[in-house]
Amino acid sequence: MRTVDLDFKSAVPVFDANLALGRRHDRRVRVDTVEGTLQAMNRLGVGRALVYSPHAANFDPSDGNRILLEMIEGEARLVPQFVCIPSDNPESFAAVVMDHGVRSVRLLPKLHNYPFLDWVVKPWLQWLASENIHVWIPFDQIDPSELHETLKEHRDLNVVLAEVPYGHAAWALHLLRSLPNLHIDTSRFLSTDGVSKLMDAVGDRRILYGSRFPDSAMGPYLYHLHRCGLGESSLAAICSGNLKRMLGMH
Repeated sequence: MRTVDLDFKSAVPVFDANLALGRRHDRRVRVDTVEGTLQAMNRLGVGRALVYSPHAANFDPSDGNRILLEMIEGEARLVPQFVCIPSDNPESFAAVVMDHGVRSVRLLPKLHNYPFLDWVVKPWLQWLASENIHVWIPFDQIDPSELHETLKEHRDLNVVLAEVPYGHAAWALHLLRSLPNLHIDTSRFLSTDGVSKLMDAVGDRRILYGSRFPDSAMGPYLYHLHRCGLGESSLAAICSGNLKRMLGMH
């Protein structure tokens, strides 16, 4: 019987691809500060994390993105991800993104009440692709058919489908196979054979370790990745290499 390592730390560098930072409007979470987040990362050997603001997601993207930048100022281990709502043109948003070197954005079509279709989002997707800025979309914020229809017209835009529960694997795996620019994070793909199914579908270059912290713990899936038979190169790619490559970081 395999023993559980209670003092587990990652054997490879880790860059968490899905982490919320800041207070919530509807409930308390275990950790909502920079200090607490860094402590959780340190316990597991997580070197960096891509973070977005719940305030930006649920209330005001501009204000929430500003709060996020203020919170993480001077902390290089926390990399900002902006939330945005597509409007007539991205010019004012683009200026802020460029000023702060932001390399990814989070779109929430259902929460922000717009269809993810070209007649709404085309100018934004073209701009994001031209600047090599990548898009994160949680699974519950998108209609799979809309995602497929739109992304097949924007093959040069990299998109991460985030927080997909394993129970949705039937359509998610088909979507990944059909769209070479679509990636997935591991934050809710919880199953003993989940990683192997993803590897069979797309290999190791389009899978990102994401924890969904603090709504989920950082450790369990990271521990699972170390115990599911991955080779060292695949483990390193999923835990940090793929995200670093996407964001142009070393």
